[in-house]
Amino acid sequence: MPTDIYFAAENVRVEVDEDPGQIAEAFTSAHGLPFRLTATEGDREVYVNPSTVAFWLSSEPQHEFEPPRGQPEQSEQPTKRREPVTDIWGQPLRRRPRG
Repeated sequence: MPTDIYFAAENVRVEVDEDPGQIAEAFTSAHGLPFRLTATEGDREVYVNPSTVAFWLSSEPQHEFEPPRGQPEQSEQPTKRREPVTDIWGQPLRRRPRG
């Protein structure tokens, strides 16, 4: 079963052919050094630096999003209400004139 590896950098992910158990074994046997896995797309090798990995999960089959049929629902528009700025005791702060 393929596995998705998520890295600490924002929005960085790679899908590999190895299952999650094999990924765990690779981490253990690498002793913190980069190791090689097989990418699912194109069957190419991917070298993974363990210090940059956040977590990994089993890949789920991806389903195409299909919007519901029928009339779209009317959604409520969010009300824009500003919350008062308070001090540490929850009391509203007074505005001081700028001068």
